[in-house]
Amino acid sequence: MHQRRPRAAPGQCHGAHSRRHGRALRAQRTRRHRRPPATPLRQPRGLGARFSTPAHRIVTAPPDVRAPGAPRPERAIRGVVIDLDGTALERVPRLHARTRASLRAAAARTPVIVATGRMYLSALPWARELHIREPLVCYDGAVVRAMPESGETLGPVLRAEPLPREQAVRALHLARQHGWYCQVYADEQILCEGLRPESDLYSRVSGIPVHEVADTEPYVSAGTPKVLFVVIDAAENARCRRVLHEQLDSGARVTQSRPEYIEVVNASVNKAVSAQAVTALLGLSLADCLAIGDAPNDIEMLQAAGFAAAVATAPVEVLEHADVVCAPPQEGGVADVLEALGI
Repeated sequence: MHQRRPRAAPGQCHGAHSRRHGRALRAQRTRRHRRPPATPLRQPRGLGARFSTPAHRIVTAPPDVRAPGAPRPERAIRGVVIDLDGTALERVPRLHARTRASLRAAAARTPVIVATGRMYLSALPWARELHIREPLVCYDGAVVRAMPESGETLGPVLRAEPLPREQAVRALHLARQHGWYCQVYADEQILCEGLRPESDLYSRVSGIPVHEVADTEPYVSAGTPKVLFVVIDAAENARCRRVLHEQLDSGARVTQSRPEYIEVVNASVNKAVSAQAVTALLGLSLADCLAIGDAPNDIEMLQAAGFAAAVATAPVEVLEHADVVCAPPQEGGVADVLEALGI
């Protein structure tokens, strides 16, 4: 894999803000969470509300990255870790022109690592459009795969942590029992036991066809990166998550990348672990990086980064781990972050 030592981007402290030191700022916000917040932020009714965060929760809102006196990194940012859906990509997957231009410019100067819940073949066209060269963190961190060499369809797998067979089979049985749509992944193909509107929705978002098979169990027995449920009704989605949390043991982790998706992965899997593996190949760590995300599956990545930005409409449990917030993807929020930090 081609390795580059990037030119350090400007990242000096912003002297007007007394709580400006990345992870220290987030820790301070966590320690203060029981005090009456000076600027309370209720969970918005926009994009973030669809993740079904309890409505009564409030947090002290991180400031907008463009606001005077907003926090700045304690040290120079040497890499960027970016989520796709809901962060860089709009809900109907497309890139804002400013986001495309700013990420391409950043990728020409410093490593930009895509960390996504998408499968590799679904993330790859967006990585190419953004001129990304670093390995892709896919399936919520279950797979790290290098960009393909010229003329190749797939890059080599650098890291893989499949869901344990027992947990995958149990998730399939729960889906059948409750009538929930679910799908599994094998050799960069999506497989389900019956095509439904949910599979059509997933295929439109991912750009990858879903294939119907009589029985998905043989495929998960061979090892699947994750089992994914698509449950569109909010109340049923919450019930599905509750059942999965209750019925799956410590070998599995339940998370979300989009409000209608419920993803079951290996308990050891998250974006932070796999992004750290990629940064190590580049002679960096996540503490050297800016991370930008919007969903529960981004939390560990935001926690581990040297500086963290969340989309302002993210659920409160995500906002708690951000230093600053940015506008949603349809308004080019990622570009605002990169421009404000000089990346």
